[in-house]
Amino acid sequence: MIVKLHRKGSKFLNIVINSLNWRWGRFKMKSYGISFGKNLIVQGNLYLKTGINFNAVIGDNCCFKSGRGLNPLSRNIKTSIQIEDGASLIIGNHCGFSSVCLWSHQSIFIGNYVNIGADTIVLDSDAHSLSFLDRRNDELDFKNKVNKPIVIGDDVLIGTRCIILKGVKIGARSIIGSGSIVLHDIPEDCIAAGNPAKVIRRIN
Repeated sequence: MIVKLHRKGSKFLNIVINSLNWRWGRFKMKSYGISFGKNLIVQGNLYLKTGINFNAVIGDNCCFKSGRGLNPLSRNIKTSIQIEDGASLIIGNHCGFSSVCLWSHQSIFIGNYVNIGADTIVLDSDAHSLSFLDRRNDELDFKNKVNKPIVIGDDVLIGTRCIILKGVKIGARSIIGSGSIVLHDIPEDCIAAGNPAKVIRRIN
């Protein structure tokens, strides 16, 4: 009896917390200049940082989970969204993200019905210059880093703890296995995995 009451109390508390998180998450995104469509769900507290003259659009019916043990795979890791000056982040409709890092230096485009697993990093830049002399100077380091757009097609599934690096295009309906590092384009309708990720087989 006590266990049942405890479960009911916990369930009610979670409903209240989630309701507050959704409202706070939407307010936070709006205040950072990120526009979004209908039915955005934010569970947990996001880390957000945006520059100037950037473009960030999230479509309808998207869900972001961030820490709080909402997904046992991501535990208490926050979702992190950072968009640098002049960069863009475009996310389609019906997408789900569990404690991911989306860091756009130039352009990240994510299609419709995309699911990205816990603790995955999507990064369209080296983030630092490859020259050690540049890296001794913060201004030169940031100026001379290499950026290339990332494109993730419709209905893509990306497993937990993947890293999607600059210049990559992942074709529609493809699946990226957990723990993969994607350095090169992945075609449509296939399963790819590994470091670096390679096509394992086609999906009929």
